[in-house]
Amino acid sequence: MATNSLYQVHFRSALTSRESVYSFCADHASTDSSTRQHLLQAFNDREKVGSTQIAEHVVMPHIESSQVDKSQIIIIRPAEPIRWEAGIERIQLVIVLILKRNESAAIKRELICFTRTLADEDHLNEILETEEEVAFTNKIIPKREESQ
Repeated sequence: MATNSLYQVHFRSALTSRESVYSFCADHASTDSSTRQHLLQAFNDREKVGSTQIAEHVVMPHIESSQVDKSQIIIIRPAEPIRWEAGIERIQLVIVLILKRNESAAIKRELICFTRTLADEDHLNEILETEEEVAFTNKIIPKREESQ
């Protein structure tokens, strides 16, 4: 696992379902059981609003909560593709955004810069094709000078 203050990368993760991803992310966001339950509910509520799929093989569930202490980007590259839901299968990249309510402008700018990189289809395909963990991490997490 690669990590910094905002990003966590879990390469070749053993997670196999949407539910296991949400549980994993809630566990990483808080040790408080009440907060974890709140986050799980928030993820499920977000799914009801619309699809989180942003590209073929890629989903980006995202929530905002006043119950988390810090914003996080949790990037999961499953060892095997995940069947996310009916019609969304073979997910090879899960990018979970957990935004702290009333987050600082600097963190919001970094999140915006990060999500903009995902709009480049060629860049996203390059990330999906990367099979080595260090190279994957270097491609998915923007360099400091690029993200400011």
